[in-house]
Amino acid sequence: RRNPGTLPSRVADNLFWLGRYLERGEALLGVVRALLGHSISADSGAALAGETVRRLVGLLVSAGAAPTPESFGRADLTRFAEAAMDSADDWRGVRAINRQARAIGAVSRDRLSADMIRLLDAPYPVRGSALDRAGSLQRRYSALAGLSAEHMGRTDAWRFHDLGRRVERAVTTLAALQALGQPQATSDDLSALLDLADSQISYRQRYLTGMARVPVLDLVALDPGNPRGVAFQVAAIGAHLAALPVLSDDGIAEPQQALAAELAAMVATAQAASLDSDRLFAMGRTLGAMSDALARRYFLHGSEPLRAAALVVG
Repeated sequence: RRNPGTLPSRVADNLFWLGRYLERGEALLGVVRALLGHSISADSGAALAGETVRRLVGLLVSAGAAPTPESFGRADLTRFAEAAMDSADDWRGVRAINRQARAIGAVSRDRLSADMIRLLDAPYPVRGSALDRAGSLQRRYSALAGLSAEHMGRTDAWRFHDLGRRVERAVTTLAALQALGQPQATSDDLSALLDLADSQISYRQRYLTGMARVPVLDLVALDPGNPRGVAFQVAAIGAHLAALPVLSDDGIAEPQQALAAELAAMVATAQAASLDSDRLFAMGRTLGAMSDALARRYFLHGSEPLRAAALVVG
């Protein structure tokens, strides 16, 4: 039998958070691109409906990427997006997240391919418009996702890295659903939601009509065949947890496995027509509890405060 080797707890912790940081950065860049690429006209500021712009801004503000802009005119929205990308005052903006991912890469060189290290070490783009730089960075993060999928052996190291990605993608997609998928959602809201979930093409291929809330929510939240949707992430999380080592072979689910099964049941039994803020919040709460249980089971005790302070467990 092949021996994949041992995986120290600190390495598992770092790889998990590398996955989370890369997905978080990509999600923030998606909001920046939606805001700058679709919501600002050349002359009058917002081209999308004002409420949709406010909801996109709210996603970046609630993530801690930038403070609320002074107005929703073109100049202030552009400055707001640039702050979300470039600010060094807070550890939750894109530039800070990129720096954290790079720091993890520096202490994980024996676990990552040379191409992944090269992309993590690449300079942060400072030339060009915020929209162009956001697109460039998002393509870099997509390349990193592809490299991790194709170059990492299917060991526990890869599982923890992919777990981080799946957890963070579920977190950010649930946040987008809360902001843009409410019962009063407009066609602009729903279109922006599909943009953030990278599901515009899937929606157009499946539905010949215009934007409608129920099919959009079904695709983004509940469709297990949509690799950008919540249901897909939940299924992947459950599969990874089932494959990781457990303390006992008594057949009783460990806390992180039980919470993942609870979350999977919530998603499997949900109906798009009745998917409201309370149900989305319950999913997010269970997801957070599962992530905490995972950390308690496999990672170094006391590392979470370090993560909250943007420090790398070396």
